[in-house]
Order: sequence, then structure tokens, then C-alpha cells
Amino acid sequence: MFKLYTDKNNTFKCKVAIEGASESTSLARLVIEGESHNLMFDGKIKDSICEVNIGKFKNFDNFKSKGQVKLEVIADDTYFTPWKSEYILEQSRVVTVEMMEEEETSLKPLVEVTEVSYTDSTPKVDSENHGDKVFRKLVKENVDFNKYKTLDSMLKQNVKARRILKNYISENKLSEKSLESTLEYLVDKFLS
Repeated sequence: MFKLYTDKNNTFKCKVAIEGASESTSLARLVIEGESHNLMFDGKIKDSICEVNIGKFKNFDNFKSKGQVKLEVIADDTYFTPWKSEYILEQSRVVTVEMMEEEETSLKPLVEVTEVSYTDSTPKVDSENHGDKVFRKLVKENVDFNKYKTLDSMLKQNVKARRILKNYISENKLSEKSLESTLEYLVDKFLS
């Protein structure tokens, strides 16, 4: 099987023994058979070595990926076909892509309290008021509560709701106790 490459130069090389004729006056050519026509490439015979430069095969779209190739030698006006073979047309370099399924990642914690600071300048507001303010912001931003069975599922699935709650908590510097009361208020509102 003779391999022809679409993406690099091809050269056919073989040893040829010619008896009864002069090697210097003999001609060699390689014939590659296509679907609608054949290609012929002239070669040289020197020191019993036949060499045919074929070049790249990328611009020959009408050629099959497999077919016949043969060497023709003309010595003293006599035609010989000393070699025939099947050819296969392929690339020397191949890049393949395999799609990978994206693994489902677990949701990161919704709220993480790392430091709580108390200052006298922050006005004290009761937790029910915080819960009511968050609830009104969610309604104002058109968060559809009917789509979710629980507050937890809404916060996990709805990026907008999660962002509103997170921003409110950081802007108002809620204490852990106020945060618990605010979430309880939202759960009560959610269930009603």
C-alpha cells in the first residue's frame, strides 16, 4: 500500500534495473488514477534509482481516498509497467477534538460571614423591617416566587434573587442575628 499525504510533499523512490537498454535515455512516470482523470508525474532514473517528486496532494479534491498507482517506464521505445499498487490518501498530521461533559459543580455558600463589626453610627432597624425591605426589592425586580417551592430553591436557582439578598446584607452590614431574623421573615412571606 502506497501512502500519499495531503499536507506534505510526496516523493516516490524505488530501485529500477533496466537490461538491454540505456538507463540515461529511459523515461519514468508515476500514474495516479482518479475518479474522472489520471495524474502523471515525470521522474528521473539515475544510478538505478527512480525518483518522482509528486508534491502535496491537498488541491486534488476529485481523487478518492483509495485507488491505483503505477510506475511506467519507457526504455528504447518499449513501454513497461514494472510496479502497481493501491494508494491511500491521508494526512500526516491529524487533530481530533473530543467533547467532554461539563461536570456539575456544587453551589458555593450563599452567604459567608467572615467578620462582624459593630459601630454606633449604624442606625438600628428591627429585623422584620430588613426582611420586608428585601421582600419589596425582590418584588420590585420581578422575581417570580411561584416558580419555586422553597426560599432555598429560589436562592440557589435565581441569580437575581441571590444578588439582591447578598447586596442588601453587605450594604446594611447585618449581624448574624439580624440575618437569621431576616431569612425567617422571608421564609414566612414565602410560605404565605
